[in-house]
Amino acid sequence: MKKLVYFSLRLRIAVFILVGTLIFSCIILYTTYRYVNRTLTESLIEQGRLLAANIAEIAAEKIIEEDFVELKSTVEKYKYYSTIEYILIEDYSGQIKTDTYNGIVPSEIAVGHSETQFGETVEFDVKLIRVTSQHTQVYDIKQAVKEGLLGYVRVGMKKSFVDDKIEETIIYLGIVFLIGTFLAITLTVFIITLQFSRPIAHLTEMAHKISMGDFNKPVRVQVKNEIGILAEAIERMRESLKSSIERLKSR
Repeated sequence: MKKLVYFSLRLRIAVFILVGTLIFSCIILYTTYRYVNRTLTESLIEQGRLLAANIAEIAAEKIIEEDFVELKSTVEKYKYYSTIEYILIEDYSGQIKTDTYNGIVPSEIAVGHSETQFGETVEFDVKLIRVTSQHTQVYDIKQAVKEGLLGYVRVGMKKSFVDDKIEETIIYLGIVFLIGTFLAITLTVFIITLQFSRPIAHLTEMAHKISMGDFNKPVRVQVKNEIGILAEAIERMRESLKSSIERLKSR
């Protein structure tokens, strides 16, 4: 029964540590998720913006010359980037002139940005689009060509790129926290056993013997904490009771 009680104490402390570590880990993981998601998303959008600006600069001359073959060739060489879903080039009214879908543009993307009215200037715009037909989401980045007078370049950056990186990071941190939690619980239970459980079990046994009239065995606990102070107090009590009983017997 006594061993069960001491085991229960260690178990409870281990459970408290586990729960506390899990709560702490969840807070850290959530904070990490928010930070990594924001950082990677901003980086992905900036990458798409720079690419769209570069294509817009190249496309300006091709649009003026109506060289759509060369324009098609320009966007095709970028479409194999791992983070890019598509590249479109529209005229000022939103009509698609060339794309990396070979003309078969999903409807969600085709109307991803509302049509720009003639004379309205939109230098740069970002919109998150859910492409249901392809079960994906993209950050649609719209960059004006010559202030929108010649049209717009739209680059779709894969949101899954950010999601995959976040998943890898969270899994890695989760494994680290899991291993750390296991080591922390093991170390804590070991320390508790040495510093508390065994000394308390010994003191309980000695107190029981004293209550039964056995004053011969001294109380010795080799720990330098409150348990050690308690052991010294019980030892003084044992000696005092032993001396008192011996005096009574001598009378």
